Amino acid sequence: MILQAHEMVLLVLNYGDLIRPEFQIIPSTGWGQCTNATDEFLIVYGPKHQNDRSIFDTSPYVLPPGATTPNRWDCDGFFVPSDRSIRLWRKSKSGPLAIKFWDFRRFTVRSQRRTIYQAPWNNGVFEPSQVNWAIPNFTYPRVLERIGQFVCGTVGTHAGEVSPPCG
Repeated sequence: MILQAHEMVLLVLNYGDLIRPEFQIIPSTGWGQCTNATDEFLIVYGPKHQNDRSIFDTSPYVLPPGATTPNRWDCDGFFVPSDRSIRLWRKSKSGPLAIKFWDFRRFTVRSQRRTIYQAPWNNGVFEPSQVNWAIPNFTYPRVLERIGQFVCGTVGTHAGEVSPPCG
């Protein structure tokens, strides 16, 4: 399922808790595309949203399980929560992290195990303050709290991880 640009939901963050590197926007004509092949919601980094007043180069968006970001919508990478890790060749690296992909790349994020993401051939793994992106110190349940009504119950959660009820 490929989402339309208007179907991408912005993840609202409190930017007062994040380190603020110097702000710079680098224009680009290419675009990347992410497919979420996990059973969890992913936070992907995309074009600066008109309602996002942060100093970061990208805005964080919610990508549901099984969904793909829209065509011609530049997905730059995805967020790894603090209770998850990413498999990098023969080792794993724990979050919080931002995983970067260059323009013109179509990539798929998979779960190797429940808490380990796989996204081969990435173009960078960044810790907070190493790149001008929002990389909060959130666990996956905290991400579910933040996306709240969009999650509605237990979709994309695992045993022991309860998302907010719809109301």
